[in-house]
Amino acid sequence: MRRSLRVWWACLLMFVQDSFVYRANAFIWMLTDVVTAVTMPLIWLSSYNGRHDIHGFSPSQMVVYYLVVLLVGSIVEAHVMWDMQYDIKQGKFNVHLIRPYSLMSYMFAANLGWRLVRTFVGLPAMALVAFAFRGYLPSTMSVDAGPKFWLAVVLGHVVSFSITYAIGLLSLWLYETRSMHHFYYLMSMIFSGQIAPIALFPAGLQTLARLLPFQYVIGFPASIFLRRISDQAMYTGYAIQVGWIVAAMLLSVVLWRGGIKRYTAFGI
Repeated sequence: MRRSLRVWWACLLMFVQDSFVYRANAFIWMLTDVVTAVTMPLIWLSSYNGRHDIHGFSPSQMVVYYLVVLLVGSIVEAHVMWDMQYDIKQGKFNVHLIRPYSLMSYMFAANLGWRLVRTFVGLPAMALVAFAFRGYLPSTMSVDAGPKFWLAVVLGHVVSFSITYAIGLLSLWLYETRSMHHFYYLMSMIFSGQIAPIALFPAGLQTLARLLPFQYVIGFPASIFLRRISDQAMYTGYAIQVGWIVAAMLLSVVLWRGGIKRYTAFGI
């Protein structure tokens, strides 16, 4: 176990160093998230039109919500299926079969290293967005950035990673998986709370969102931060996060065992 942890830590440090080489890319990707964090609050603020709240969201809460979504999204979202698909289709996947550690631990280290650097590089951009909306950030707002929030963030990251890892393993079974990747991102944009808070959805879509994993990646931590969720609902959310992690991991085991038998090393 100690040796495995040392190997994993070495991989993590390697990926952090590699990510710093491409820090400009990290900053550019962060700017794409900043666009949403800037434009969506402006759209909602214009929608208030003198009203004090929209479905319980005050203008200040709406702005803070999107700032939290920007921060949480930069930390938790994983995109490992793209690298996995590329390696499998290019025949570079062979190298993972002979390495002295699992593909899952390797991809987790790669994703975590990139996430850490992207968040670090994007902090100035986040600070500028917060400064631009400083008039909507009252010191009296009730927020919770304590252990409960960070636990939801950590579990959200693992949810995102485990699901995208399972999607990545589909490349062992299917020749073309990019359409699945795009469909995943479409569903994630809608049901994770990035476009609008889930609480603003019609009742039917809220029920559907509770059954899907996406809101437990971003929207759920944001709700805890804004204290818009009861303790019972929060603990239920934790349990659902763990449930999605377990389900995705079990699916990954099935896809890995069956996919290795079908895999043939070739490059295109």
